[in-house]
Amino acid sequence: MPRELISFDGVTRRVFITSSIISGTILVLMPQYSISPIDIKPFKIIQAIQDVLFPKGLEAPSALEFGATNYLLRVSSHSSFVEFDLKFLIYGTNLLIEEERDFLSMNAIDKDKALKNFISKSQKNKNWLSLLLYYTIEALLSDPIYGGNRDELGWRWLGHHSGKPKPQKPFGEIV
Repeated sequence: MPRELISFDGVTRRVFITSSIISGTILVLMPQYSISPIDIKPFKIIQAIQDVLFPKGLEAPSALEFGATNYLLRVSSHSSFVEFDLKFLIYGTNLLIEEERDFLSMNAIDKDKALKNFISKSQKNKNWLSLLLYYTIEALLSDPIYGGNRDELGWRWLGHHSGKPKPQKPFGEIV
């Protein structure tokens, strides 16, 4: 059974790249210390969503394999993470669960349908999923020191050879 891809109308390559550059700049310029702990309950749902976006069985590594949720948990607990992004991700996750209370117990096809239905309802819902996809792709392509791209799976999948020198400590931490 062929899978329909979730499309993000209005998100062009140029917008995605520009957003990536701006986000990276913000991360570099902000103070480098950890913020308070995060409630991980919404991240169980986020993990299920990421598994729909990058499922097991494709040629690409799955979200679970490359550590997408671990990456998001790790970077979102750091002071350089944009607080609004975390609030928006949790807000959207809570909205989805209010509409689809049994989301976690659904099979992959029903989860995919529920996500498509959810994002079809508003631009805010589309933006939420787009932001989650952004961080999921960032986890796939980042240096493993930040908690994603486990065993360099994303890089190997794309045939990428990382630059040298590689980061020795995450977020400029003092070791």
